Amino acid sequence: MTATFFPGRPDIHKVIQEKGNKDGRVLAPNAWAIDMLQPGDVYVVDHHGALIDGPTIGDNLGNSIFARSGNGIVYDGPLRDINGLKEIKGFTSYYKSYHPSHHFGTVGGGGPVRLNTTLVGINTITRIGGATVMPGDVVLARDGGVLFIPPHLALRVIETSEIVRLRDMVGHQRLREKKYTAGQIDSRWTDDIEKDFSQWLKGNKTKLPVPPERVEELLKTRTW
Repeated sequence: MTATFFPGRPDIHKVIQEKGNKDGRVLAPNAWAIDMLQPGDVYVVDHHGALIDGPTIGDNLGNSIFARSGNGIVYDGPLRDINGLKEIKGFTSYYKSYHPSHHFGTVGGGGPVRLNTTLVGINTITRIGGATVMPGDVVLARDGGVLFIPPHLALRVIETSEIVRLRDMVGHQRLREKKYTAGQIDSRWTDDIEKDFSQWLKGNKTKLPVPPERVEELLKTRTW
C-alpha cells in the first residue's frame, strides 16, 4: 500500500479534503491510506523529506497500522513517538529520520492555515529514495537497506537468493577452514571449487535452510 505526500498547498489540499469527505473518508488525510490497509500489507510512504513539523506517523497511527496489516512501514520521512512505536511487538519500521514535532494538515475552519503536508496519492506509483515503487511490489527490508521487487520477478529473486545463500554458506565455511583464499572465494569459482560445492550440497542437503527437494533440483542443473 503506497501513499505520497507533497509539501502542503492549501488549494490542492482543500479539494482533496472535500473529495475525501464526500467519499466517506474520516478526518485527516494522513490516516486515509492507513484505514485501507489489509493483512499482509506494508505501508510505504514518500514524505518528501519533511523534518520539522513533518511527521505524520506516531504511536497512535503505528498501532492502527499494525492492527490492520500485521506488518510495519517503509517511511521516507520523519517519525515521532519512537519509544511508543518500539513497544508495538512485531511492528517493523524503516524510516528516514526522527523528529518529535507533528505535521500541520488543516485548512479552513475559520482559523489560520497551518499546512505543510498534502496527501496527493494512495496506491499510486511512488518513489522511495532512488527506487520506483508500485502498489503490490514485494518489500524486502534488511539492515542494509530496502528493496522493492516487482511481483512477476518475486519467484526468480527467491530462487536465485537461495543459491546465493548456499554459496555464501560454503564459502564462509571454507574460508574459516583456510581451505581457499579470500580471493578465490570472492571471484569466479574454479571448477574444483564448484565440485567442492556440489559435494557439500549432497552431504548436507537435509541440514540446510533450503528444502532438500530444492537442493535436489539445484544439483540436477549442475555439471560439476
